[in-house]
Amino acid sequence: MKEYVTVSSIRATPEMVWKVLTDATGYAEWNPEIVGIDGRMALSERITARVRLGSGAIRRVPMRVTAFEAPSRMEWTGGLPLGLFVGRRTFTVMPRDGAVEFRMHLRMSGPLAPLILKSVGDRQPEIDRFSSALRAHVERHQGSQAS
Repeated sequence: MKEYVTVSSIRATPEMVWKVLTDATGYAEWNPEIVGIDGRMALSERITARVRLGSGAIRRVPMRVTAFEAPSRMEWTGGLPLGLFVGRRTFTVMPRDGAVEFRMHLRMSGPLAPLILKSVGDRQPEIDRFSSALRAHVERHQGSQAS
């Protein structure tokens, strides 16, 4: 099993961060790691993310939205049959001192996880860029709404 975590403080409301996180068609505008999502963000819905790997290659990753608790928690789960590989991204949005603490936890597990992890490489830089891009996009958008 391998886990990655990224945390970012975002000057915005939880609702604003949630709106960006759950807008599947909007990912292409701001996200350097997930360059597109097909499907709808809602509990039990299937989505397919187009994920840019460290090498620059784009991989289609089918997942299911396995938790959807607006505006605080969402989880995407995907992988291979029989639990041979399970990838789970958990997003949390928590109010903190007039801002939002955004956290993404990526957990990759299962008997084939070592092989898959070798093929995709270290995911930490990508999820850190996800967090930074989310913060920049939300704060830029929040600022334009306040004007």
